[in-house]
Amino acid sequence: MTNAESGELDTFLGAGRRRGRGHFLTVALLALAAVASVMLLVRFLTGTDSPYYTALVERGDVVPLISEQGTIHGSGEVALAATLDGTVTAEGVPAGGRVEEGQVLATIDAEPLRSTLAADRSLVAAAEADLAAARAARDEAAAKLGRFEDVWRRSGHRVPAINELESARSAVARATREVAAAQARISAERSRLKADSEKLAAAVVRAPFTGFVVDRNISTGQRVRAGMRLFTLAASDETLEIEVPLAKAGNAQIAAGTVARVRLDAMPDTVQQATLARILLDRADAPGSRRAAFALENPPETVRPGMTATVEIALPARKGVMLVPDGALTFDPENSADRSRARIYLVSPDGEPRRVYVSTGAGDGKRTEVFANDLKPGDEVIIGWRNPPSR
Repeated sequence: MTNAESGELDTFLGAGRRRGRGHFLTVALLALAAVASVMLLVRFLTGTDSPYYTALVERGDVVPLISEQGTIHGSGEVALAATLDGTVTAEGVPAGGRVEEGQVLATIDAEPLRSTLAADRSLVAAAEADLAAARAARDEAAAKLGRFEDVWRRSGHRVPAINELESARSAVARATREVAAAQARISAERSRLKADSEKLAAAVVRAPFTGFVVDRNISTGQRVRAGMRLFTLAASDETLEIEVPLAKAGNAQIAAGTVARVRLDAMPDTVQQATLARILLDRADAPGSRRAAFALENPPETVRPGMTATVEIALPARKGVMLVPDGALTFDPENSADRSRARIYLVSPDGEPRRVYVSTGAGDGKRTEVFANDLKPGDEVIIGWRNPPSR
């Protein structure tokens, strides 16, 4: 074979080897593409392989919404208190119910007072007997003095002796004082009997007027003390208000005329409108607190004082704040018993949850404002389990 022929053969064989390698690379690339396609198809059909549902931390605006429970109040409210100690043996209409003047609201069992009344009657009877005896003694002493004075006049002041006459006069004076004392005792005993009788009559608590039960603080079998508030009644339902605490609002200022949504517990699907009437400060039972009184606008006839409701109040908007879904604040892969510090969990580069302690701010029921040094928009935050671990 000549040198030229040998060179041509080498060129032919080299080209064949290159074509073989290229074919192999093409087949390998096609195989990898097929595997990737299968993996993408499997992931599309079965979902991500991450065990978590996630969302992105975002910076944006939020209108804080606070929700508080309250009771509908009417005008002309009056509190009814217990006038004696005892146990509630019966109760009348519930809060929100209508009552008529004189209607029985509750009955208090006052057995000790009945025993006291029996003793009072015995003392009155004894005082009456003492008075009768004192009067008889006085009458007898007066009759004796009358006889002595008659004899003394007819005898020309010779008999009876002066000391006997003075003794009879002293006896009359003494008997008269005994009568006065007996009269004072019977008056006191009768006054005590009357007062205890009135207390016993007050064991039946009645409505002083026609109106509505705003609040009921007792139940059957409950022990009450004199002075304890039992009921709050409203005389009218012409003006209806609901009062709620503002502790969740923090230092946010709520302007007069703020409109809130009111959902009655008895009619949760019906939304009432209410307007801020006033802000109340420094209640006796909660010094330093703020409460808001909202007036209901055109409430239907079915809304009455005493009904409970939830008030939703929109606070001034917070702009450009860091926000996370509310689910991020409740997710806890560690099942920690200590939740005294708010926390969220971010997805770390290796796919594992990374705990971040945060301070929370306002929320709208879906998202909450959070503060943390190592948190930025776009971070992936865990909001729940996709595939919870088996227990």
